[in-house]
Amino acid sequence: MISVKRTNTNCVKYDLIMSKYGQDVIPAWIADMDFQSAPTIIEAFEKRIQHGVFGYTFRSRAYYDAIVDWYRRRYSCEIKPEWIVDGPGVVPMIAVLVNVLTEPGDKIVIQPPVYPPFFHVIEKNNRVVCENRLIKTAKGYEMDFDGLVKLIDGRTKLLILSNPHNPVGRVWTKEELEKLYNLASSRDIIIVSDEIHADIVYSPYSFTSVLKVGRSKAIVLNSPGKTFNIPGLTNSYGVIPDGEIRKLYNSFVERLELTTGNVFGLEGLLAAYKHGEDWLNNLIKCLQDNRDFAYQYITKEMPLIEVELPEATFLMWLDCSKLKLQDPQRFFLEKARVYLNPGSDFGDPNSVRLNIACDRELLIQVLQRMKAAYDSLNLNKDSAPTAKCL
Repeated sequence: MISVKRTNTNCVKYDLIMSKYGQDVIPAWIADMDFQSAPTIIEAFEKRIQHGVFGYTFRSRAYYDAIVDWYRRRYSCEIKPEWIVDGPGVVPMIAVLVNVLTEPGDKIVIQPPVYPPFFHVIEKNNRVVCENRLIKTAKGYEMDFDGLVKLIDGRTKLLILSNPHNPVGRVWTKEELEKLYNLASSRDIIIVSDEIHADIVYSPYSFTSVLKVGRSKAIVLNSPGKTFNIPGLTNSYGVIPDGEIRKLYNSFVERLELTTGNVFGLEGLLAAYKHGEDWLNNLIKCLQDNRDFAYQYITKEMPLIEVELPEATFLMWLDCSKLKLQDPQRFFLEKARVYLNPGSDFGDPNSVRLNIACDRELLIQVLQRMKAAYDSLNLNKDSAPTAKCL
């Protein structure tokens, strides 16, 4: 993978954080990568740039066929082109669905610790967040099905699922998804599944789309943005098998005049899904090496930080509860000069999220800085957890 310097590009990950906290800070937070995108995407952009006209552009049949083929090849999931809807990003699409499928005051289930915008789109649209928190077990994080049953009442309308889960890195099994779908559909609750991290899954795990366990009460949202490091192109899509729900979604989007696509977003998806698979497979190998290195380093050098080995994503969830810090994110910012995502944004103030999608040398710097800060606490290591064998 080609790692590039991203400063002085109005980059949110680097430039925004360094402007706020100083040039000596290493940002290791927001979920985009430091790796150059796939050559096939860059070549497609260069060809379009040489054309020199960037007018209004529609999504062709080839565009939708590329999505259908991707779901078949990568996920062994059959979908139809007519089920696909367009969007300017997964989170805006969730916001649209919140508005068309619920009323103010309705309850929407999420499973913290979870991606912060899930909270925001519910609260900012005057709906009620209903927290069905994941359970941390000796095997890792699991869904709390018993707790979910107790939460549901007549005003519970949606469940927003992170699949694979951001930030804990779980790849939900088919059995887990079947149990969740059956529970939700029996109570007339629609599952909105954010599957944007579906492509970055580590062996021996395999991704299962919620559409493989049910369709009438399931909606999938996705994008090549995370996979191919093109999130700034703000292009996404949804798969809505139910015709009535699809009609509601499209009608709302049309009322907002959000039907025109970004020309480079469309070109990017086509190039990625048609010709980007070899690059993606190499990316996964690179990320798995970084994941294994970071996991081993943390469990050995900072043993009181509890870290689960991610089954998917290029993110690691670090439970700092045993450090007894009031704010672990601020601690590592001030003492290590490393900027991590604060766990409080995800619903867990005792944790932080680390992005490992960077050059190995930079990842080592991040971890060494964190270790120096950790060591300054002079903690007792007797209660340290045992690392999993890789």
